[in-house]
Amino acid sequence: MRIPALRSVATTIAVIFGFCAFIALLSWAEYSAWNAQVARVEGSLKQTAEAIAQHTDDVIEMSRLPLAGLIAEINDEVGHPEMPTKIKALITRQMKASPTLDTLSYIDAAGQMVATSSNNAPPGMNYADRDYFRFHKENPFRLPVVGKPIKSRLSNLWVIPITQKVLLQDGSFAGTVVSTIRVNHFINFFRGFDVGSDGAFLLARGDGIVLVRGPIQESMLGTSLAAGELFSRYLKRQTVGAYHYTSPVDQTARSGGYYQSTRTGIVVLASASEQEVFRAWVDTARTRWFYACILLGLALVAALLWQRQARLRRESEALLAAREAEFRLLAESSSDVISRFDENGIREYVSPSAMEILGLEPERLVGRSVYAGMDKLTETLVRDAAERLRNGSTQEKLLIRHTKPDGEHVWLETALSKLPASRDASATRVVAITRDVSRHKNMQDELDVLANTDELTRLANRRFFNTRFEEMVQRARRNATPLTLLMIDADRFKLFNDTYGHAAGDDCLRQIAAVIRDCVRRPGDVAARYGGEELAVLLADTDEQGAAAVAENIRARVEGLALAHEKNPPSGRMTVSIGLATVAAQTGSAITAQALFAQADEALYRAKSSGRNQIVSATPSRPGVPNPAE
Repeated sequence: MRIPALRSVATTIAVIFGFCAFIALLSWAEYSAWNAQVARVEGSLKQTAEAIAQHTDDVIEMSRLPLAGLIAEINDEVGHPEMPTKIKALITRQMKASPTLDTLSYIDAAGQMVATSSNNAPPGMNYADRDYFRFHKENPFRLPVVGKPIKSRLSNLWVIPITQKVLLQDGSFAGTVVSTIRVNHFINFFRGFDVGSDGAFLLARGDGIVLVRGPIQESMLGTSLAAGELFSRYLKRQTVGAYHYTSPVDQTARSGGYYQSTRTGIVVLASASEQEVFRAWVDTARTRWFYACILLGLALVAALLWQRQARLRRESEALLAAREAEFRLLAESSSDVISRFDENGIREYVSPSAMEILGLEPERLVGRSVYAGMDKLTETLVRDAAERLRNGSTQEKLLIRHTKPDGEHVWLETALSKLPASRDASATRVVAITRDVSRHKNMQDELDVLANTDELTRLANRRFFNTRFEEMVQRARRNATPLTLLMIDADRFKLFNDTYGHAAGDDCLRQIAAVIRDCVRRPGDVAARYGGEELAVLLADTDEQGAAAVAENIRARVEGLALAHEKNPPSGRMTVSIGLATVAAQTGSAITAQALFAQADEALYRAKSSGRNQIVSATPSRPGVPNPAE
């Protein structure tokens, strides 16, 4: 009897111990969850403070910019009877370019308003009593100053003045230029952040002067917090951090995040009510507590069934391991290359298919940058896609050319997908799935060639010619390089068809096209069938003299074919007439594709009307370029 009793006592002790351990573990988990919640809130508030500070920096910078322009205009127009009108016109233009400004004004040395963007300015109002006016009058400081919040006499609203001293060229004081920003602008901006219904924020200068408090608290505007803990303690240690305090306005305990700008010294404190943070955490934890109570009840039963549960757990783990192995087998067996790389482009994983598709072992790729070995064009394409992923895109697709170690060139289609960032990850990783699409690319290229090639002559067709024509004219304009157009026409071709038949005519055009292809070999040049028996050649970076040599070579070689054409006197052979027009380098910026075509076409007309079998230039003749118009 003792042994069962001892076992019962041991079981009871074990159950009690397990129960206490469960309570302790649950308490520790909830404590950790609360700390994590506080840390998340603090991080969010610091990011909010930084965002508000950056926005404030931008707004202040945009408010400072018009002041320099006003000062320059004042110096230019000083003493001119229409100076107020010109200053007013400048202010109107600058206000259109600065949407965050409330008003923009110029106050002269006597404190009188000279010009302002406000339509509600009372006449005769003097501003010599304003703190900013007295400051600039009494101090030599010339740079813009962020002043204390004031209630505007123009709009009767709380505004933050950005002011700058006006000095004439002789060094005399000529007043103050003032731009103002509504306090409500920053309050409305803060409302766009989710900090709870009782959230608040504070915007202050680096010396502790309060510029904005949201929700609005007029009694705090312009007061100094320099003696407070935030300025006297926290900001002296670091410019960004968490700050817990009790608000002097509503006595609310708050969790805050602060940030001080390195550009303007502006300090932003964004805060949320600790009570609201706690309530939000309780709302999320309540479900956990409910299930924890159920688990506590089940724990008593689990103590009797732990062996069975352990066995089930082992079976479940074995099943999960089997599924993981099955998944990995499928991934490793994929015919596509599957790789994963971090935000810096360093590969973390590469599937075995890399050997077949890339010609490289996966082990050689892991740990290396995806940009290693790429040519400049490919690297630019990949970096641009990675940048778009960083800026919000979730998937990008690229078509790039890859050279294997054995020299084989293949076309690869790569789909880049951004993985969702985990909570503990500071950067987003990317998965790339790469497949060999060389066959598809080659077929597509063949189709493109067929779509852009004239079936009879095997030259480019008219559609392709028109597209390249516009591009080459624009390039000639941009680079100030010459461009020449040759318009080539088979002489009396209709009579040739009527005499020898259309089959012979087609063969004649094919032979003429073969001559042109043999004479126009440079990659940047274009030879095309423009229509019927009319052919066109574009010679990039070729002046009139060089183009005339090419044209003469074509003309002579066509005549040298000795194709019988009894209706084409006096030679009785097939000949061609060529019109030539050149965009000179110094005039390339003025001519258009239509104008160049018209010149070449007119030159061709003159070549045909003055005897055929010759070359005529659209410009006055030069050595080697006949021009029968002379």
